[in-house]
Amino acid sequence: MSFQYSLQKVMEYKDREKNDAQKQHSEAVEQFESVATQLYEVLKQKEELIESQALKLQQGLPIAQIQQNEEILAHLQKEINALQWQTQRARKIMSDKEKLSITKSVDHKKYEKMKEIQYNQYVEDEKREELKFLDEISVQQFVRR
Repeated sequence: MSFQYSLQKVMEYKDREKNDAQKQHSEAVEQFESVATQLYEVLKQKEELIESQALKLQQGLPIAQIQQNEEILAHLQKEINALQWQTQRARKIMSDKEKLSITKSVDHKKYEKMKEIQYNQYVEDEKREELKFLDEISVQQFVRR
């Protein structure tokens, strides 16, 4: 007689849920990194533009160029604001997915632990049965002598 875990199908389902949650978390991390990288690039672009404008102002810059730079800065600031919102949203999603992944992992671990306990009980029962059988054989041999 071999060991069969009574909740094997449930454990397999929990394993699939855990794997799906981990996959979703990984995707959320990638999405966050992507948006955060975009934000970093736009912030860097804005900083370089401000530094460039400061240098050019010292050397003398036409008003039209200053106006154009201000329009570019305003556009970059709008883009930064949008990317900051997206980054915060992606961070929240990533955090939620991480919590879900942890919860699913804990659930799966509970079923693994229950399986281990049941298996250990099965092994003990098998040993007990074997010892009982050996005792019966010993008694029969003794009676035959």
